[in-house]
Amino acid sequence: MTTLHPALQGEKVVLARLRQEDIPELARFFSNLELTTYLGGSGQAYSLEDERAYFESISKSSAGQVTFGIYDVADGRLLGGIDLRDINHRHGTAELGVSIHDPACWSGGYGSEAVRLMTGYGVFHLGLHNIMLRVFSFNTRGIRAYQKVGFQEFGRRRGTVRLGHERFDTVFMEITAEQVDTAALRAQLHLLP
Repeated sequence: MTTLHPALQGEKVVLARLRQEDIPELARFFSNLELTTYLGGSGQAYSLEDERAYFESISKSSAGQVTFGIYDVADGRLLGGIDLRDINHRHGTAELGVSIHDPACWSGGYGSEAVRLMTGYGVFHLGLHNIMLRVFSFNTRGIRAYQKVGFQEFGRRRGTVRLGHERFDTVFMEITAEQVDTAALRAQLHLLP
């Protein structure tokens, strides 16, 4: 088993680069239709080969995207994933994506802490000013978690998602640098006052 190399650590979660050995676990999680529906892949289940291809696509460093696995601080098991994508360094903008893959860990505060760590990273290390995300209106648990971190709704695209015979909105939310607490990240860099 490859050692976990934490990039960011909170009380409940560690954010670290995904490891090749995580691929079978990703395939197991992404065969859950409830999870893939929350992420916009309604009715999709992903194979081991799909997850290998995903891992290959995010395993190389890129100026436009930063991806971490979300791991349990207590035992190091994979809980989910988080990324900043479409990073525009000139304007200081990016889009956040996050997923707690294991339904047993939903509503446990893991996602909120991961989002707090990642937005702090984006503001402090990448110089981002505005981080947005998209969430479906039926994901009330997710919306509450984002609001807890400081994200605010700034718009909706009406009826963009169809599940069965119902339509749901895509909710757009954002947080700006002034709303993000970077004190913990500053404290990790002992040379800064």
